[in-house]
Amino acid sequence: MRFPIPSLIIAIALSFAASASLADEEEMAAFQAIEITKKTDVRFPGTMRAIGVKEGRVSLVASIDTQGKILDTFVLESTRHAFTKSALKSLSEWEFTPALCDGQPIDSSIRIDLSFQVDRKLAWQTFQAPGPADVTRTQSDERPVTTARFGELDAIPFPIEIVEPTAPVEGVATIEFYIDELGHVRCPRITAGSSLAFGQTLLEAVSQWKFEPPVSEGNRTNTMVRQSFSFKDGKLSSVAPL
Repeated sequence: MRFPIPSLIIAIALSFAASASLADEEEMAAFQAIEITKKTDVRFPGTMRAIGVKEGRVSLVASIDTQGKILDTFVLESTRHAFTKSALKSLSEWEFTPALCDGQPIDSSIRIDLSFQVDRKLAWQTFQAPGPADVTRTQSDERPVTTARFGELDAIPFPIEIVEPTAPVEGVATIEFYIDELGHVRCPRITAGSSLAFGQTLLEAVSQWKFEPPVSEGNRTNTMVRQSFSFKDGKLSSVAPL
């Protein structure tokens, strides 16, 4: 079932506004973040060393399923494609423990920031939620992948295909997801919610959404949306963040 387009535009806009929340009436489920259980070394690219490049960085989000396997990777920022390739090659060998909701594994995502310096040990950090850089490009050429905030987009991305939750499960939840430069949803995750059942059905619905490509300064880009939703009496609506 398609969700009314004007309502979703309002929902995205409300992610930065205060409004009455249904969350106060709900008992929130307990969430536990993804854990990295094994990581391999990320090598400084030899091609970069050869041309005198001494440092670089890559920020990415990895979507992890209930078995701890990587479902998707989404590059947020990269100074050069060679660093991206090195990071992704190593990441494919990492192992993860999935996120939990009330003790049950769920699909989720984790942000990983990598800082490369020639002849130095790799510095890295992880974040369980996307950081303040909300927009990124995904081109794989030698142009740097850069980030910009949602509010810096030329216009709110217009939804062209929205699927409502189909399971008869009511509740509230906060969800984060990226819209890539083709308008597809990438790496959605639940950050808070009233139940595991509702979180799963909302993730399944949101993963099928599609938007017009986000645009910043006239160029296609990617953006991150963070929004809380309520599903009650068969209607999906936005609420204040949980």
